[in-house]
Amino acid sequence: MPSDFDLLRPLDTEPRLPSTVDIDLAISTARRKRVVRGATYAGAATLTAAAIVGGVIISSSGPSANPTLPAATRTPTSTAKAANAPVSCTVEKLAVPNGKPSALISGSDPAGKYFVGRSYPDGGGYQAVVWHSGVGTEVQLPGDSEESLEDVNSSGTAVGWSYLSAGAFPFVYRNGKVTQLPSAQPAQASAINDAGAIAGDDGVHALLWPTASTSPTRLSVPSGTGTAKAVDIDEDGTVVGTLDNKVPYVWLPDGTHHALRLPDTDGKQFEGRAFHIRDGWVIGVANEAGAKAASGAKKAQGQIEAIRWNLRTGEMQVVAQIDKSADAVNALGWQTGVAAQGGAQLLAGDKLVKLPGLAPIKEDSLADIANTISDDGRTIGGQSNDASGTIQPVVWHCK
Repeated sequence: MPSDFDLLRPLDTEPRLPSTVDIDLAISTARRKRVVRGATYAGAATLTAAAIVGGVIISSSGPSANPTLPAATRTPTSTAKAANAPVSCTVEKLAVPNGKPSALISGSDPAGKYFVGRSYPDGGGYQAVVWHSGVGTEVQLPGDSEESLEDVNSSGTAVGWSYLSAGAFPFVYRNGKVTQLPSAQPAQASAINDAGAIAGDDGVHALLWPTASTSPTRLSVPSGTGTAKAVDIDEDGTVVGTLDNKVPYVWLPDGTHHALRLPDTDGKQFEGRAFHIRDGWVIGVANEAGAKAASGAKKAQGQIEAIRWNLRTGEMQVVAQIDKSADAVNALGWQTGVAAQGGAQLLAGDKLVKLPGLAPIKEDSLADIANTISDDGRTIGGQSNDASGTIQPVVWHCK
């Protein structure tokens, strides 16, 4: 029997041709049926933090052909000012533009002033949306079936993708104008920093657009790599992603690139993925390599573990307080995830703060997901099921 991880591998990236379902929504639904969503995956042996805290980052061998990545004012070597953890948070439902029944937030700027995502029209497909000062606006990307905005920077410039006749293509939304990013083939844009550098992939290669008007560069990878995906970019241009859906990877501003260390306990081999980076903090997940689902009454081999890497120190740790997810991280290293009992939560230092949903969780432990967090930890965006079970875009205000 294939493991949950194997079942979800085909859902990991957006298909290059239009589909009849929203991949993220399908994965989220799958999690609600006790299968983890595409952003995480099952099959990991349970780890203890003491076994791996203090691990170093492993470098790949061989020279790098990477270009120098664009830099901004802040680098991963800087340290954000310490802040007190919030005591409590309240939830606010954002209005969905033009009366669409459902929507979600997928990205925000570092201050939590802009949010982007998509809505779900009654007739099917999905519509790109940007929210600013609580007001949502539909962004009309070319194409007429499926589209989404994935990330936005401090100036309100957003990136995403939309399906055209040849497949999904990357777009940027800036100053009220939509422009297709240069790309010779279908691709998607996943993240943008304040310098305007954009990270994404074409399904095979990790890509970097130095600016919205320049052609993308394929980020270098070790020989023998089959696929590479770039999912996020830091303010200094550091890019993170995953190779072959099992090796968390980082491309640094000096042009070097290497894998991120994975757990190594009792001689077992582990796989993992990196999802987000902010000010040198990287979050992702790990699982035991090749783990398969058990039959009968036997339990499957462990479960996934949330992992956090510190690129300044090389430290890696298991984040035991978060259950199988790594949803967002800020400049303080605070992160959001899902509680073992269900529901979204903020881990601020060593303090857990519950993020209330629009309605009781009931049997749906994944009804609330916090997909963004501001650098001060006070503004968090994501999605929450309302009383009818419909996904709504929400912002949590913490103090």
